Amino acid sequence: MLFTEFYNKLLQLFFMRNFFFILLFFSSHLIFSDEILEIYLDEQHYKLFDYINKKSDLIDEDYDAFIKGFELSIKEIIDPKEISKRVMGKKIYNEASDPQKEKFNLKFKNTLFESYASAFKEINYEDLKIVSHYHPKENMNNAVVKLKVNLSGRNIDFVYKMKSINGNWKIIGLIIDGVDLISIFRKQFINLFLEGNKNINYAIDNWDLPVEANG
Repeated sequence: MLFTEFYNKLLQLFFMRNFFFILLFFSSHLIFSDEILEIYLDEQHYKLFDYINKKSDLIDEDYDAFIKGFELSIKEIIDPKEISKRVMGKKIYNEASDPQKEKFNLKFKNTLFESYASAFKEINYEDLKIVSHYHPKENMNNAVVKLKVNLSGRNIDFVYKMKSINGNWKIIGLIIDGVDLISIFRKQFINLFLEGNKNINYAIDNWDLPVEANG
């Protein structure tokens, strides 16, 4: 009886010690992973702004070349296919054929990079600061990153919606000063879809038209 009690106490001590060790290990791992995310973003920002500063003359001389270079500089943190899927919306995306999805992705990609380039070319690397981030619903594969940017003395909020895809963090949404760019693009696509009597090809073919022309 005494041996059994002694043995049970030893087991309790063992599991308690190992429980705290495991808890400490995973807590440290999560903190380390979060630090990696912010370091990774900072590195990508530096590379992006380095390109913009070195190639700013192309904005007026050869804008298409500037956008192509911008795409190469930001491709590590943006997946156009993931974003174009969200712009089409789940229902329409599931109804679309593979050729339709690919065609829209190619057309939307130009809109996406032009919008991002337009936003970032007005900013300096030193003025963009990562404030914090969190994982919505404690899902470690998703992250919301809050940033602040000083633009001509005015502080503007940036928010990245990010997702870990094949182990790499990608931006799947961008909110600038409370304006959700992906939501705006989605409304534009749906308007075209409805204007064309729910014809997916019509929405894709007319995507290049200015927003004003679509009502």
